[in-house]
Amino acid sequence: MKKNISVFALILLIITSDHAVVYGDVAYQNADSLAQIRENREIKISGKIDITDIATPATEVPKFLSLSGLPHPSNDSIPEYVSAQVTRRNKSLSKDSLCSADLMWVLRPYLQWLQNIDPHFRVEPQPVHFSDAKKADDISVFGFLSLNVNDTLIVDRSIDPLFQQGDRILRINDVPASQYLQYCYDDRHIYPFTLLTNYHYAIITALDYKIRLARKGNILEINTSGFPWKDVYLKLNRQREFQSRIFKDAKTGYFSIGEFYPNNNLLIRKLRTAILQARREGCTSFILDLRGNLGGNGHSFDRLLSIFINRSTIPYLKNERLKVSPWTLNDYDFLTSDMLGSVVEVPSQHMNKTIYLDQQLYIPGMQYYVLMDKDTSSIAASFCNILQYNGAALLAGEPLRRNALKYGETVGARFGISGLYLCVSTVEYDEYTRAVDGVLMPDIAIPYVARDYLSGRDAMLDKLLEIIESNPIN
Repeated sequence: MKKNISVFALILLIITSDHAVVYGDVAYQNADSLAQIRENREIKISGKIDITDIATPATEVPKFLSLSGLPHPSNDSIPEYVSAQVTRRNKSLSKDSLCSADLMWVLRPYLQWLQNIDPHFRVEPQPVHFSDAKKADDISVFGFLSLNVNDTLIVDRSIDPLFQQGDRILRINDVPASQYLQYCYDDRHIYPFTLLTNYHYAIITALDYKIRLARKGNILEINTSGFPWKDVYLKLNRQREFQSRIFKDAKTGYFSIGEFYPNNNLLIRKLRTAILQARREGCTSFILDLRGNLGGNGHSFDRLLSIFINRSTIPYLKNERLKVSPWTLNDYDFLTSDMLGSVVEVPSQHMNKTIYLDQQLYIPGMQYYVLMDKDTSSIAASFCNILQYNGAALLAGEPLRRNALKYGETVGARFGISGLYLCVSTVEYDEYTRAVDGVLMPDIAIPYVARDYLSGRDAMLDKLLEIIESNPIN
């Protein structure tokens, strides 16, 4: 079972050690000689605290453009047009060395190509040093989560009453919102610390935030000192955690799962309670909302699936492969050091080919729907896939990212001698699926349209409820 799939490594959440450094075309382990090189390239950035970034020589950019030095099972060759785009971006800056933000921007065509191979591929700026790690936990950010629809930033959820769901963000500290997005992945949901960190460490240098927005036809400018980033992260997530509702007109229950946990027992108890309560109140349909669920842990995944599938067993994996590297060598007893660098098949006795279910947990009498979007990843993506493949639920929303099901078991390392940190998969899975060319498609397509969210409504949920309500069974 896929497990320990990392939710994106959040900047300032951890201070990484630099024992592992990888380029695309070469890898180093505990290379003491790199320490002096890195020290000579350090850049001090001052603001709320002092941090240390790394200046990477522009001439070293080509070293990043390869998969051979990474522990990823794929051996795809980089298309010429991707390399050419990176080269043009590098030349356009006319700089001898690149800070993290510059390097991220230069590499963006390559990073987008990597993401298309495997959504787990993530590169994020991460400081080498903090002047005060304790203060780093309290660095302030504005208090809302953004929904990104075709480069339009809309407030999705907020812990700050100054900002309302449906506000369109136009500028942050006099910088257009579109400028910030050029330094980010095209994620559907973007946390404030990601938006600010990726843009030249604005999270450090901005002492407060002046935000220009559009609200119901009016242009407003709001100033805020923000909130500690950890509080923002936790409170935003709690707004969705185990949210349960009943829509009586559509005879439909609803439950949201923002992530999967190292222990999913509480999630399973609350979900079963929500479904049973909806059934008692006469509901014939039930919506499970996994939009923005980046994955997490597969603990008790069999028990969770048992709620929806009335069978004793279901097929899960056909095959599994991994690339033998220092990150994976000790994970399996059949791997040896002479296999380093090769991609090997995982023997069947080490695979989860079948999932065994507990039929006593099954809850009949409901048509189940699962809301998903392109951020639904890892174990959450597998959950959607298994329910669709076994006819247990209809998937609604937008397609998952290509190969959202294919890879997992991430590891991390400093990306070259730079201020960037890389998360990369080590294992390739072949699940039983109805996905087409690696893309899991919804049974009910409901695309995101920016204008539909400016009213502050959840347009995708509204549309699904409208479809359910029009069903003759209701």
